[in-house]
Amino acid sequence: MARMKPVIGTTVDGGAAQGEPQYDIRQAYADAVAEAGGVPVLLPWGAAPAGDLLPLCQGILISGGAPGVSVTPGRTDFEIALLRGALDKGLPVLGICNGMQLLGQLLGGTLTTLDDPTRHRPASTAGAPAHEVRIEPGTRLAALGAPTALEVNSLHLQALSGHGRFRVAARSGDGVIEAIEGPRWSLGLQWHPEYRPTALDRAIFSDFVHAAGVG
Repeated sequence: MARMKPVIGTTVDGGAAQGEPQYDIRQAYADAVAEAGGVPVLLPWGAAPAGDLLPLCQGILISGGAPGVSVTPGRTDFEIALLRGALDKGLPVLGICNGMQLLGQLLGGTLTTLDDPTRHRPASTAGAPAHEVRIEPGTRLAALGAPTALEVNSLHLQALSGHGRFRVAARSGDGVIEAIEGPRWSLGLQWHPEYRPTALDRAIFSDFVHAAGVG
């Protein structure tokens, strides 16, 4: 009997179309999970409590948010509850952009607004490389074959800072935290690995889904 593919619960944003509320997520998130061998399942934060949805999942992906620093009412509380539950259960967690910031805050970090946001949210195409990050040796990213330095996309106006129950896995040239690693398999990336994925980005998703499958 073939082993079932792990279900990766993926959070969504909120919006409106023709005056009606809707859930929003870029197709690239689901595509990246599916390509890595997982089953992406979207988690509607307004329809059920996190505790009801978490048992359905073997891994949790906290997706990025809308442009800017605005917060979607209801979504953040849901994602915090989801993250707490996933970490308590030891489920693999991948936080992307805003998802990394939430993970880092939950693990004891703080959030700050960037002094010069143009470097980290340029006017260029969303998926295009924006700046360089340097990978810390001995981290999970390094073990996945990440080069010492690589170019990444960048779409954020805020940054994680401080110290907590996480290890900084990558920084940009101006010292901004670009990746963190937490307990067990928990990883936060400030860049979007689902956008025009590189070999490293694909390796990250594959390792994430593999961890969910054997957990």
